[in-house]
Amino acid sequence: MKNMDDELVELSVTQIKEAIGQKDTVDDFFVFRASTEDHFLEGRSLRLRCFTVILCTHGTENGTINLDRVSIDEGSLLMSFPNNVIRIEKGEPKAHVRGIIISQEFMSNLHVDVKNSLPLFMQLAYNPLIKLTPEQQSDVERYLDLLENISTNESLKHRDQIVSGLLISMFYRISDMYDQSPKLVDKGDRSVRNRREEYFAKFIKLLSENFKRERTVGFYAEQMCVTPKYLSLLIKEFSGRSAAEWIDSYVIIEAKTLLRYSTMSIQEVAYTLNFSSQSFFGKYFKHLTGMSPSEYKLSHGKE
Repeated sequence: MKNMDDELVELSVTQIKEAIGQKDTVDDFFVFRASTEDHFLEGRSLRLRCFTVILCTHGTENGTINLDRVSIDEGSLLMSFPNNVIRIEKGEPKAHVRGIIISQEFMSNLHVDVKNSLPLFMQLAYNPLIKLTPEQQSDVERYLDLLENISTNESLKHRDQIVSGLLISMFYRISDMYDQSPKLVDKGDRSVRNRREEYFAKFIKLLSENFKRERTVGFYAEQMCVTPKYLSLLIKEFSGRSAAEWIDSYVIIEAKTLLRYSTMSIQEVAYTLNFSSQSFFGKYFKHLTGMSPSEYKLSHGKE
């Protein structure tokens, strides 16, 4: 018998609010507090159609983000892009977390200076989890306290504007935290780093929007007005992975997610990812994973 916990569930901000019984707040945004024993995420695979910021204040939680294992302990900060697939494992030890959920539309309306935020977007593409210092954790919690109090106060005439201002401020503060993280130290030439960051961030943005339809480096190079060779060189030098490897990674993660958690057939997965045939998809999948799509499904108890 199929375990419903193994199904992939897609949730919008409104649906998440309903699931946890959140009171009326600013549209498409809310602050939450949860623990492993009571929050609805536990043991389920969820594609959250929103930006998510999660701070662990006590204990440890284990899970996966896009099938990559993560362990979130006290003082850890996790930021997740829309459409990432998150799964929090059941069991001990228990943990307590705080955070915010922001819809894509609400986030786009904040008008954050994208150029200055490129390093954060770039790092989040492959390093969504950092460890905060006590001072940094205290700063994040103060922001969460203010956002929680303001967003639930319906008597405030300028509630939405205050929330937007606080979110922008918090966003830049967290960006600094990621930039100061030891994992992100870069002693190379800053002008070169900036140029590579910009190309990488733009590439990742284009990739996240188009990987289900486009798998060639040429497509992304054309969108960015550079040659495929130059794009591949920049991406490889900055991230250690070629543009083609990033494309394959996005496609395979999505393929594995659909094969493992959705009710789609292999043919339907192939169609969703814009492969010309199930056979071509099967060869592509086996080349990159070492097993066929059907073998992958069976290895995870899916028929």
